[in-house]
Amino acid sequence: RTGAMSSFSFDYCFLAEVTASNLNEDKLYLPVGATSSTPLHKQCQETILLNKEGNLWNVSLRFSESGGKYYITRGWRKFCLDNRCEIGDLFVFNVVGDEKTTPLMCVCPERKECSEIIMLSLH
Repeated sequence: RTGAMSSFSFDYCFLAEVTASNLNEDKLYLPVGATSSTPLHKQCQETILLNKEGNLWNVSLRFSESGGKYYITRGWRKFCLDNRCEIGDLFVFNVVGDEKTTPLMCVCPERKECSEIIMLSLH
């Protein structure tokens, strides 16, 4: 390892939409591909959402054995309300972390902004 950043994985991005059902249920399912993301593992119980202003929200992260997917719960609705999200809004999520620390999910309208915010928040 050559530096603090070398152990972090920046390799998993996904697009998510704010919907009436995920707001009502306070639950956002991640794509199946998230199961191969290094920072996420089935024992992980929380993640941190980071918006473009650098604000943080602690949310619960669970794995649905029946659906084979991770999902964010207990905090998704608050994140949406605090950020004035509307039904139909789309966001890029960039999963960052290693297997030892709480994963960070940078939530940005554009992928380019994500990398800049993450770099600033880790310094």
